[in-house]
Amino acid sequence: MSAAPAPARLRAMARRLLGSPHEADRALRTTTRVLASYGPGPRARRGPGPVPDPGPPPETVLARVCLGRLRAREARRTTPWDPWAAPAASGSGLSPALTPAERLVLVFHDLFGVPYDDLAPALERGPAAVRQIAVRARARARTAEEMPAPDPARLRGAVDAVLAAARSGDTAALRSLLDPDAVLRADPGAVRRGVRPAHGAPAVARALAARAATARPALVDGAPGLLAAPSAIYVFTAPAGPITSVDVLADPSHLSHRTIAVPA
Repeated sequence: MSAAPAPARLRAMARRLLGSPHEADRALRTTTRVLASYGPGPRARRGPGPVPDPGPPPETVLARVCLGRLRAREARRTTPWDPWAAPAASGSGLSPALTPAERLVLVFHDLFGVPYDDLAPALERGPAAVRQIAVRARARARTAEEMPAPDPARLRGAVDAVLAAARSGDTAALRSLLDPDAVLRADPGAVRRGVRPAHGAPAVARALAARAATARPALVDGAPGLLAAPSAIYVFTAPAGPITSVDVLADPSHLSHRTIAVPA
């Protein structure tokens, strides 16, 4: 059995992911409390009988705690989305274009060597799915500013399905098109128009049902997207299956970076 990770290493992992010493310490305290409920210790079963459950690895517990904090941060985001923000603006140095799950995998696996098997329970995915998140995250971290659409035909099908479901108010169909960890981000112009950020497939589905129903298909930098009046675009990212992010841009300075065309 390998030695338990030192608290300093766990704190470094949390600090790198969350971007704040204060948040890292809070996450570590929560992790310590969870771990204390497993295995030998004051709550362990006394006397003869089965050995108490030692519980998950500390990295798994910390990953679950940190992921919860990242998701909560997305849900209560107050700073409008800026697709050209510097990575340092996220506090952790990671691109703000990455979803919480993608950030977690990049930090815990790529920087600290935590196995995919140990991250799978925290993400509620299989190890193979976690590996795919890592592949997607590395690609997006390299080209986050471009927000590419590697498969326009597949993305067009996804965007058409989003539009059809939004127009019919079918939030269940919208949820089925979204990654469980999907995010909807809004730039300052979109926020002024009443668009609010959302995190998680149910919340993003509700936002799309309320806002995207009156949109029409468009090409944004040659990739399928949506155009909503007045002058707002929906940019979708779906690197390998479900939609992972929706960026709603309405700020003139952001729209000026984009080439927008409406098919005849």
